[in-house]
Amino acid sequence: MLFTSLLLIIVYGSLVNKSHLLTKLINRLGLIIIIYTLLIHLNINTLENLSIGINMFNNLLLINSFNNTIIELILIICILYVLLISFNITGLSIIDNLNYSKRTFIVIVLFNIIGLTLLPLVNDIMILFIIIELQSYSLYLLTAIFNESHNSTKSALYYFIVGSIASFIILDATVSIYDDLGLTNIQYILMYIDKLEIFDLLCLLFGLFIKIGLAPFYSYSITIYSLSPTIITNYISLMPKLSILTLIYIIMHYINIVNNTDLNYVISFLILISMFIGSFGGLNVIRIKTLLAYSSLLNVSYMLLAILSNSNESIIAYIYYIIQYSLTHINIFSIILVISIYLPIMNNNITSNTVDNKYSNNGGNMLNVMITKYSPIEYINQLKNLFINNIFIAIALCISIFSLIGIPPLTGFYGKYLVLISGLNNGYVLLSIVLIIASSISTVYYATILKVLSFDTLSFKDIISNNLIINTSPENNNNEIKPEISNVISYVISSLTLIILLIIIQYENIVKGAYLVLLYNWV
Repeated sequence: MLFTSLLLIIVYGSLVNKSHLLTKLINRLGLIIIIYTLLIHLNINTLENLSIGINMFNNLLLINSFNNTIIELILIICILYVLLISFNITGLSIIDNLNYSKRTFIVIVLFNIIGLTLLPLVNDIMILFIIIELQSYSLYLLTAIFNESHNSTKSALYYFIVGSIASFIILDATVSIYDDLGLTNIQYILMYIDKLEIFDLLCLLFGLFIKIGLAPFYSYSITIYSLSPTIITNYISLMPKLSILTLIYIIMHYINIVNNTDLNYVISFLILISMFIGSFGGLNVIRIKTLLAYSSLLNVSYMLLAILSNSNESIIAYIYYIIQYSLTHINIFSIILVISIYLPIMNNNITSNTVDNKYSNNGGNMLNVMITKYSPIEYINQLKNLFINNIFIAIALCISIFSLIGIPPLTGFYGKYLVLISGLNNGYVLLSIVLIIASSISTVYYATILKVLSFDTLSFKDIISNNLIINTSPENNNNEIKPEISNVISYVISSLTLIILLIIIQYENIVKGAYLVLLYNWV
């Protein structure tokens, strides 16, 4: 379905004229395709044999209730993301063009979604490598799509080099497994898992750990997320991790990680250092995307702890955690994309250049830097005036940050609670204690955003007042640009914020739903 529709979009896009309106139209067609694919997967839940698994394409793929649920969650998050590029985010075209000015954007995203949805279904190690490469190469192209930006090109090249190393490690592991057993089908390999060398499994897992940026392989991901355009960072810092983490969960369940002591110790050590680096790394950070990159590393370590537990509680904790973290992640980046219209430089520069429609009169100013980097907001200090300009957006951002901290009764609290209970019940006491410590330390750099949003606003009022005096002068009254937020994006931010805030109402039902997935699954 996805592949056929993707070919039609490519043909249609090549036959018509280029324009921003056409770009938005193609993006909306992609949105409809993803929604239709989600409906198909929801209909798959009615199949009788789904609980025991259904083999497809000569046992190359295997679908069951667990990976079908994960695919549905991935598609829902993709729908929320594509909404951001399918409609105007703000009332300023100069900002909106930073997000959907490339016609091939949705095409590459759909290619990546094909890889995202196929990866949890993998039942053969050679198909595993092919699908990972499909996902990886589309991510490299997506990172470099805004090639006018030096930072974007640099991050894409860096991503390609490190990703190629990870792919080589995964390929070496698959070749070694075939050399040892003469098999490629995962179900057949499980019958002889005792004869498999632990080094082969470590190579396979290490390659996947590099793909998701787990410590000590994290430094490249911090650089890529910081240099990439904000709309790209929103995608590459979340979506690939959901499918790869699910694949890691399936592999660890198959090899019974709890009874494999050596492998258990190695992965526990990686989770341990990831928690420490993720908690301490963001303490002295001034760039907001760098801070969120360290936060992503920390949250990935939490999800890996749930995966490592490999029990009934762990699958519930894992499903719930990826739901709450994905919603919070999308909400924060949506707000970051929106609040650029409230920067003082936007109104001053645009109003001064409205008459002659030139945005480069003041060469080297902050507006030009913002445009060339395709990142409307870069520094945490740029959030100072948000409470003054739009208190509702500021409150939504505060609620999302509180959720990342784990303040009850927000979604982040219940996610950490389930992961903690899962770790304690399965004997991972040390990792559970470190989780509490790391979560407490990370509160410091989360509080930096809250401090800038609330307390620093008081000292920023004088600057805002001066800015208002300049913009209300007679010569600027006719050209003043009023910041506006798109209705669609307003609905997305409002809905996500309410879900984060009011999750306690449906918390029991969500846990019961995850438990039903557990009952009708191979776990």
